[in-house]
Amino acid sequence: MAALSPTLWVTIERVFGQLFGLVLFAVQAPLLGPHAFGLVAPVMVFTGFWEAVPGAAAIDALISIREIDRRHFSAVTLLSALLGALLGAGLWALSKPLSAALGDQDLIPIMHALAVLPLLQALTIAPMAAAQRDMRFKSLTIRTVISYFAGGAVGLVAALAGAGVWALVWQTIVQRSVAILVLWVAVPTLVTPSVSWRHINDVAKFALPNMVSRVMSWASGQIPRLILSAILGPTKLGIFTLATRLNDIVTQVAIWPKMTVARVDLRQYDVNRASLSAPLRKVFLHIGLFTFPLCIGGAAIMHTLIFTWLDPRWQSAVLPCQLMLLIGIPYVSIYVSAALLLAFNSQTWEAVISAGQSLVTIIAVWIMAPYGVSYSVGAIAVVSAATFPAVVFLMWRECGVRIRDILAPQAPPLLAAIVMGIAIVASRPFLESHMTGKAALLCEFLLGALLYLGMVAAVGHKAILDTFQQAGLSLRRRRHSPTHQEP
Repeated sequence: MAALSPTLWVTIERVFGQLFGLVLFAVQAPLLGPHAFGLVAPVMVFTGFWEAVPGAAAIDALISIREIDRRHFSAVTLLSALLGALLGAGLWALSKPLSAALGDQDLIPIMHALAVLPLLQALTIAPMAAAQRDMRFKSLTIRTVISYFAGGAVGLVAALAGAGVWALVWQTIVQRSVAILVLWVAVPTLVTPSVSWRHINDVAKFALPNMVSRVMSWASGQIPRLILSAILGPTKLGIFTLATRLNDIVTQVAIWPKMTVARVDLRQYDVNRASLSAPLRKVFLHIGLFTFPLCIGGAAIMHTLIFTWLDPRWQSAVLPCQLMLLIGIPYVSIYVSAALLLAFNSQTWEAVISAGQSLVTIIAVWIMAPYGVSYSVGAIAVVSAATFPAVVFLMWRECGVRIRDILAPQAPPLLAAIVMGIAIVASRPFLESHMTGKAALLCEFLLGALLYLGMVAAVGHKAILDTFQQAGLSLRRRRHSPTHQEP
């Protein structure tokens, strides 16, 4: 296991976290219903602000600093702990007015309980940054596995015992607490008692521009939840939460692992951009091979999946879930552009594109929310698609990336995934009329998987086959002619 590549360790971590969370959700959803998930969602908007904005910006800053020492980690830990405590206290103090604004007094005790999360999350920043900087992703994977098992066990037992929404609350607190303990044991402490203003300034120089981008990214993902909660109520927000959860699965499993490693690995090409083409093409190809079939195949089987998996309370989620999955297609270019800009220390431009996308997303959701969840998700999809040409232009202008190096690697897996999706949709009426829902779902899944893998094997490009073999999949190799060179 120690010989696994950094990308595979990140992939294992993300796949485990998402699959474990999905299995846990599959058990809890019929027990708790969308209302419980809708109650927790707006609270997590505020507690998640810390992890998504200052926490993530601090980690990126510690990765970006070329000459680093222990005082940089100490500065981040001290400031993060103070800010986390302040944010938690603010959430506690504002629980009553926020609950009144969202129209549900049941949120008050939930906010009080979860106010501890920003401080807990602050204590993970230094070891997480050290692990990523040194490519020690095995430690992060161990942390995820142990903490998810601990939190999941508590949440499942509480849900079965009839604890309602509190099963989700205690599940979150236990998971984050165990993550801290495991991470500090796995990654030796880099914190010292002394902190200097020079080290604080070093961190701030990288963190502040990135924080603008993080704020807008957080806003585009979380403020729509507050809008939908206020306008449509917690039950509809629960539907939206399911749709975004599926989108998160695609992002975290198929996009984020390679992007996380590329964020560090592509730094070496900042001084030699003429050599960037081949490694960047591999990044696009690798991410596209796994993202596109998950997005298009997932959208194709969603109708059967929802009607087979969940009770009638969830059946209006089919279209929002399909749209949220399809958003993953432009996300490939959007996320890779962010990784490349950060690798080249172009945090300002990354912040500009993120801010523009986030602002338009919030406005679009605010306009469409009165019409329902599907219209709101559709608005998010349109904004994401419109962002695609902007990031392509930005990579070309700021990083010298040729447009064909962006589009060409993504075209084969995208076309294969589209053919697969059409085949699944065309076969559904026949399958559903001749077998049970579970059997039809299994057949749709197998049809899509075999068809997609078959098309990839038929193409036979060495880079494509190597990508699947690195992920542990076995595909037939072809004998390569001179025309079958790695793209």
